Amino acid sequence: MSTTTGTGREGTGAPDPLAQPDVSVVIPALNAARTLGVQLDALAAQRTSRTFEVLVADNGSTDGTRELVEGYRDRLPGLRWIDASARTGSNVARNTGIAAARSDLVLLCDADDEVDPRWVETMATALEDADGVGGRLDRLKLNDAYVQAWGTPHGHNGVVPQLGFLPRPIGANAGLRKSVWERLGGFDETYVRGGTETEFFWRLQLQGFSLVEAADSLVHYRMRSSFRAGVRQMYVWGRQAPMLYRDFRRHGMTWDARESLRRLRWLLVTAPRAYRGREVRYQLAREAAYRAGRVVGSLKFRVVYL
Repeated sequence: MSTTTGTGREGTGAPDPLAQPDVSVVIPALNAARTLGVQLDALAAQRTSRTFEVLVADNGSTDGTRELVEGYRDRLPGLRWIDASARTGSNVARNTGIAAARSDLVLLCDADDEVDPRWVETMATALEDADGVGGRLDRLKLNDAYVQAWGTPHGHNGVVPQLGFLPRPIGANAGLRKSVWERLGGFDETYVRGGTETEFFWRLQLQGFSLVEAADSLVHYRMRSSFRAGVRQMYVWGRQAPMLYRDFRRHGMTWDARESLRRLRWLLVTAPRAYRGREVRYQLAREAAYRAGRVVGSLKFRVVYL
């Protein structure tokens, strides 16, 4: 396989060999100048015979993200900066980027991660026979300091069930057909933080479209690098879960009250041991933040999903 992203330039008047690329890669971004270069380097080094474009959908950055993108045009000739600042939200950026995509095969990754050298090839191959696709995450390469400070990183990999309901890929390593995205009306932009890709890929499956896992696809995932940021993330996820329940309970999503009680019991039993180490304190804080988010979300969305 050779590495190729085409050789055309927008605005030169010359024919663009990527007018119809094989694959479109969409990256939602907001103030991503500190990390985006790692992702663009990884995309420039892809081992694939497929032509692909890269669209950075900028959700209103003020830190030089656009200038960084423009600086990569020689290395990624299929690279485009897309203004996605109409409203705040990763789904606004995703929808804006996908709308501008020139291929039906659309891959999604994030601005603070690093795709594997075979990512485009592996994900596109899987998407040829599916409507949606997801891959695995590695949480070690980009998070040495995090692991040293807070212990073994946690989280799901690949396409796995979420909240006891349908499986979904993580937006940092996902793909879809643009034609299916159009039929579904795109990502729901009322989901601003938390559940953003979950809502879309659940809806995709409920409408009879296929979702598969590309087992060999890998993205190196950058976790929150501080105690405060990691705990805040859990609160946001907890607060958004009741919104998913509100929208999908009619489709069979349920609330397992026994599991909620079990997690509360774990908090109460473990809390006295918090002095034993920062990893225990971090796990406690994350779980407490998540449960608090569920309470706040239940009140906000007028459902009981504690």
